[in-house]
Amino acid sequence: MEGTQDVIIMGAGPAGLTLGCYLAGAGIPCLILEKAHHPRPHVGESLMPSTLRIVREIGFSGIMESAGFPHSGGVVYHPRSGADSVLAYGDFPQTGIDQEYTYHVDRARFDMLLLKHAESRGCRIAEGVSVDEVLFDDAGRASGVRANLGGHGVDLAAHMVVDAAGRGTKIGRQLDLRRDHPVLDQFALHAWCEGVDRGAAETDSYTHVYFLPEVRGWAWQAPISPDITSIGVVADKQAYQTAGLAVEHFFDECLALNPKLARATRTLSRINEIKGEVNYSYRLDRVCGDGWLALGDAARFIDPVFSSGVSVAMHSARFAAERIGTARASGDYSRSTFLPYEENLQAGAAIWDDFIRLFYRLVPGFTHLLDDPEHRPALMRMIQGELTPDSDAAVLDGLRGLIRSVEEVDDHPWKGELLELPR
Repeated sequence: MEGTQDVIIMGAGPAGLTLGCYLAGAGIPCLILEKAHHPRPHVGESLMPSTLRIVREIGFSGIMESAGFPHSGGVVYHPRSGADSVLAYGDFPQTGIDQEYTYHVDRARFDMLLLKHAESRGCRIAEGVSVDEVLFDDAGRASGVRANLGGHGVDLAAHMVVDAAGRGTKIGRQLDLRRDHPVLDQFALHAWCEGVDRGAAETDSYTHVYFLPEVRGWAWQAPISPDITSIGVVADKQAYQTAGLAVEHFFDECLALNPKLARATRTLSRINEIKGEVNYSYRLDRVCGDGWLALGDAARFIDPVFSSGVSVAMHSARFAAERIGTARASGDYSRSTFLPYEENLQAGAAIWDDFIRLFYRLVPGFTHLLDDPEHRPALMRMIQGELTPDSDAAVLDGLRGLIRSVEEVDDHPWKGELLELPR
């Protein structure tokens, strides 16, 4: 680790490792520092189909397929009553993606495989090394990090520092850039379970999302293996605090709030402890500066309802790699070089933010548009991780129109479903 590093990446999760793969492919050396040791426990995730392009570009496709991760052919949305909305990825093919399924991944295995792949591409990775702080020179430019090696502080110099360390948002907290989301104050409880009824054979491998009557409440069901299913519950944090129940009791009560979910989990048995995630909706005021930028969850996290975390992480790594390449070629590591990255990231985040706010404002409106031939293709594309501002604006306007119609009709059947959110 002697000398000045070209790029130091804090964090060996999907964001940092994907960036490392891109940089290695471009001949740009990088050092990835990870405070934990892989495999690391982490909630599983169903990858968005758009992520498959990134997986292919970094040469990881064959490893993913041979790893035996369960395939996911789509998503089923379950309201508490009425018909379900079934979305098959194969019905809405995307350019450059030649398969009709994505993967449910055990993140401990997924991240470990990606780490080994990044090492094989030429990335240097040091596990068990935390970063105490990012170092800045007198001009305010990031110049390296102070790493903790076995309890000893070591200063490592770098031309470029990347924060890919997730929700800890090292740079964001150090520079006081992190802001909680003004509306979403969610929390999640999740566990791996056996004995879950995955439903009809044609959709038993899909991601299942169940809507709950709790404020901003929903639950997920996703296969981890032939016998193990990830079950999670998401709700407004105040709902849990008001209930005054033990974690296990609250989790079980939420499973009973949707009759379809109650049936699917009636013989459920948990094989590990329920884990919680809190305070996960936030953003940074800015995601780049002189000599630094933030990726994935270190930059922003909105909400897990459309399973966009890994996808956003890997796509942001792709955009970041291009700008880092430009900076290295020109020798200009100033904020102005990285602004196109920030603008790209913030534009996509703004679409997701509007989409999720409108989704929570009127959940039946979302399923109504899913069944509308006019809006279904665009919604399906968004759910697969493809963002196109012009088309997305039409979908968002459609949701706003539905909300207005509910607001204006006193006896509208969805009146009780309309949720007031702060602006």
